[in-house]
Amino acid sequence: MCDRVAHAIRSEMRFPMNRRRFLRDTAALTAAVSFSKLTFAEKAENRVAVLLIDTDRETREISRGIYGQFLEHINHSVEDGLFAELVRGAGFEGNDLETFWTSSGSGGQVTLVDSSFQNSLKAVRLQLGGGHASLHQKRIFLEQGVAYDGFLWLKREDGDPHLALNVRGDDGTVITTMKLGPIQGDWHRIVFRFESFVRDTNASIELIASGRGSLLVDFVSLARADVRKNGMLRPDLLQALKDLGPSFIRWPGGSFASTYQWKQGIGDYAARGYHPNVFWGGYSDYYGFGTDEFLNLCRKLDAKPLITLKAQNTSEEEIRYALEWVHYLNDPPTTEWGKRRAANGHTEPYGVTLFQIDNEPMNNGFTAESYAGIVNAFGPRLREAAPNAKIIACGQKRSNDMDWSETVIDLAGSNFDLLGCHNYEYEPENFATGLRRIHGYLEKLEDYIRTSKYPNIEVGVLEWSLQHTYDWRAGLHAAGRLMMYEELSPKLTMTCPALLMRNTTDDPKWTSAIYHDHVGWFPGGSYPVSKLFQEHYAERLLSSTMGSFRGAQNAEDLVNKISTAIPQGWKPDGLDCVATATLDWSRIVVKAVNYEDQETTLLLQLKGAHAPSFARVTVHSITAKETDVASMTSPALFRVETKALDYSRLLDVGLPQYSVLVIEVVSEHR
Repeated sequence: MCDRVAHAIRSEMRFPMNRRRFLRDTAALTAAVSFSKLTFAEKAENRVAVLLIDTDRETREISRGIYGQFLEHINHSVEDGLFAELVRGAGFEGNDLETFWTSSGSGGQVTLVDSSFQNSLKAVRLQLGGGHASLHQKRIFLEQGVAYDGFLWLKREDGDPHLALNVRGDDGTVITTMKLGPIQGDWHRIVFRFESFVRDTNASIELIASGRGSLLVDFVSLARADVRKNGMLRPDLLQALKDLGPSFIRWPGGSFASTYQWKQGIGDYAARGYHPNVFWGGYSDYYGFGTDEFLNLCRKLDAKPLITLKAQNTSEEEIRYALEWVHYLNDPPTTEWGKRRAANGHTEPYGVTLFQIDNEPMNNGFTAESYAGIVNAFGPRLREAAPNAKIIACGQKRSNDMDWSETVIDLAGSNFDLLGCHNYEYEPENFATGLRRIHGYLEKLEDYIRTSKYPNIEVGVLEWSLQHTYDWRAGLHAAGRLMMYEELSPKLTMTCPALLMRNTTDDPKWTSAIYHDHVGWFPGGSYPVSKLFQEHYAERLLSSTMGSFRGAQNAEDLVNKISTAIPQGWKPDGLDCVATATLDWSRIVVKAVNYEDQETTLLLQLKGAHAPSFARVTVHSITAKETDVASMTSPALFRVETKALDYSRLLDVGLPQYSVLVIEVVSEHR
């Protein structure tokens, strides 16, 4: 038995990336060695975990890319969400007139007619016979003391019609009224502006035509004036994303990417046309948030953009369409697509360096072999168009499908740099136990890559979360995931959870980190954990532990003799913990999660040349009941509590039931 322990230690020294496995296996081995003299407490509720942090040990890098985000066009995350257009159904296409607008008339009528305005197929005709006809839309959120601006497109067909805009509060109070015009005989753009003197979450806009004749109306837009000027991003949701501090953002999908027509999402907003979201319910989308808007978002968040390219076949047309997007993003302003970008207000190239070849191809009928053929067709052309870019291929969607990833690596490994896998836990009751399965398959994948012909391929998990719930279990699961990803560095270099945001009125099946309506938002259980952990990212991985056992009566004695202690009442899924440090050793950060319904004591021992003699210790914690959920009325349910501890190289920190902690040790020089 002692020889087996020694072998485990020698193996750990040769392969430092398996430190978590070493700690797990060593705990199991020492449990069978019966020479401990420690006396364990008999009380089951007195549980303990031990983490030894030796700063003299070899460390390895943790990629900042672990803290990425994924913005997919799904469940009104963008349209009627992050994109700050207040008018729904702006262009009257599809069923938008009947879905979002009401009409009325006396001596006039409202009809939907065919139209050739820009990329539009429909417009609204207001026909007048001496009376009036009106269009009306409610659910407009106005803030007090805020300026709003907007525009609409008009065309006089005959006669001398007049048009006015009324903005009313929910109780019918007139907030503003103004005449719009003069109305000309060709399509032309009319702008307007007003300031709201009230806050109203259910205000309305009304277009009222009067007189005689007829006119056509198309593409009505309204937004906060400051928001329109700064990129049409809803301020509260933008701040929510900013607080997550994403290292990169993956966009536009997801399944949405497999049908996305990027050329329809650039240029003049009103001319982009109607593109219902066919993958996610067919809801209305006028592509107001396109390539340039996404790159503006990344700039505001200081996040790298990851573009998912549509790649549904190997035809020259399909490849060229994707490459032209790359040229639009990265070419100098002297080329065809560089000139197009410059004409849209962005002279300098964006310099995008992350490109993915489609998304979940198995959903679209591809085998691993046929998808590898797509990677082999797209990969070399992408390297030619963007020689400094990292090319991402699609790995397995389920943790039991190693065959997909292995086949793509074997057949196409020379034509991509990172394998992006997806893995969700679909059963909320497995919020803790499911982590072991996911960890195991990622270790197997890293091992396969290391022994393949392409050992430099990196691994990413580009969609992950606990699905079908957004309660606190999603937060506990997110804590375990992020610590797992830190431990699997440096081969695992990128991750991003899904979903990022969704409207509260949409299909609740796919759960998210951010829930919003047209006024505000509240966090899902994973949001505060992702925010807390990325705020305390540190580049060096030091050590980790898992599970808990019945505690010893003397903490110092237990820590000093941990190698010979016999753990009793071992629960491998009770706790996860990881220790990291900054490159300059100024901070040591310990992250921990307690999955159990009872408190656990975490014993931390710091030693080595970089363990500080003097330090400031701060503990940040989130504690909630297992199935607690935030809401619009209780958005701050998952609060971070902060307290200071006295520093010692042996720290004793209590983890309440169902809690997430960050312990920060900051060196002080005296």
